[in-house]
Amino acid sequence: MKRKYYIFIGLFVLLILLITPLKSYSQSATIPVNITVNGTLTISDASNDSSAGKNPTINVNLSITPDLGTAPVTGDANFRIRTNRSTWRLTAQRTTEIDTGPTNIVAMDITLSVTTQAGTNANAMAGTLVAPFNAGTDLSSISTSAPVDVISGTAKTSTARDNTNTNNYFQVNTLYSILPDFFFQPGTWRTTITYNLVSP
Repeated sequence: MKRKYYIFIGLFVLLILLITPLKSYSQSATIPVNITVNGTLTISDASNDSSAGKNPTINVNLSITPDLGTAPVTGDANFRIRTNRSTWRLTAQRTTEIDTGPTNIVAMDITLSVTTQAGTNANAMAGTLVAPFNAGTDLSSISTSAPVDVISGTAKTSTARDNTNTNNYFQVNTLYSILPDFFFQPGTWRTTITYNLVSP
């Protein structure tokens, strides 16, 4: 009798589970990469380009659902350099990562692509990317212990005077991306990259 009773209870619980709609949860890992750009020479936010934009802070937020999708999640931070110095360098340094998860994300998971472009009154050859930034790399290429060179400047960035800051820009484009992976967990991973314009 007891056996039949237990079988009945088991079938009842199974029936309840079958008719109850299953809920799926989609949780995201967020990666704020805060970009700070500093320099005694003029540096401005490329999206808001004026001398008033000197030393901008540009936030890049990548939000991924860890176990869904195969397309990379991307975000960019572009800024412009103007200098009348014939010798200059753009350096970068990162803060130590903060992981409130743990998300299982590390600096090597985030790819970094750096490119340059110049306006019509700018010298496109004013600076060259330094390895490994002359190809796709990852955030671990930017040290947390000491600045690393990103661009080596060998000429003035402008070939003509342009008081309106319209066409004399030397622009640095930085693109950050991460591929979703089921290994990642919900939470927030953060680092701050500081680019500095140094002369000489």
